Amino acid sequence: MIGTDVIVLDTETTGLDGPNATNIERQPYITELYCVRLTKDFEFISEFESMIKPPIPISEEITKITGITQADVDKAPPFIKVYDAIYDIFEGVNYVVGHNIEFDLRLLKYELFRHDFEYKHHWPKNHICTVEKSKHYLNKRLKLMQLHEYLFNKPFTGAHRARTDVEATAKCFIEMVKRGDIIYPIGKK
Repeated sequence: MIGTDVIVLDTETTGLDGPNATNIERQPYITELYCVRLTKDFEFISEFESMIKPPIPISEEITKITGITQADVDKAPPFIKVYDAIYDIFEGVNYVVGHNIEFDLRLLKYELFRHDFEYKHHWPKNHICTVEKSKHYLNKRLKLMQLHEYLFNKPFTGAHRARTDVEATAKCFIEMVKRGDIIYPIGKK
C-alpha cells in the first residue's frame, strides 16, 4: 500500500554526473548512502546506512570534499549487495525528500540501470527538494549549510557525509513544513 511515509535521502558519490548522453559506466557511482524513513508526523520508522564500494577509485578531490577515502570503501559491499535493503526501506513510500533530490535519485537510477533493476525499484512519485522549496528565502539556490543557518541561525558540522546531510535535511524539511513553505503530505492544507 502506498502511504504518506517519507524517505529523507542523501548519497555521496565519485563525482558529479555528466550529460544524459554520457555512457552509464562514465557516470558517477555511489560511495555512501543514508536514508531515514519517517511517518507523516515525522516519527522515526527505520533507516539504512552503508558505505558502497564503487568499481572505480576514489579521487583525491572527492576525498577532500567528503573525507571518504579509498580505504573507507575497499571493504564495503558493492551496490548490488545492499540493493535489497534499499528496496525494503523504499517499499510503500510515496514521498522522497532531499537537498537537490533529483541528483541523488539520478545516482540511484544509474546504479539500478547498471544491474538491470531500473524497472524493479519502487520510485516514490512525490519528490520534495529543499533546494527548490527554499529559493525564495534569499532569491537563490542555497547550499544545505546556508539553508540550515537561515532556518536555525547556526551551522552544522560534518557536511558532505550522508548521515549528517540527511539529519540536517530532515530538520530543515520539517521546519519548512511547519512554516508552510512545503505542503506535506501533498494536498493537505
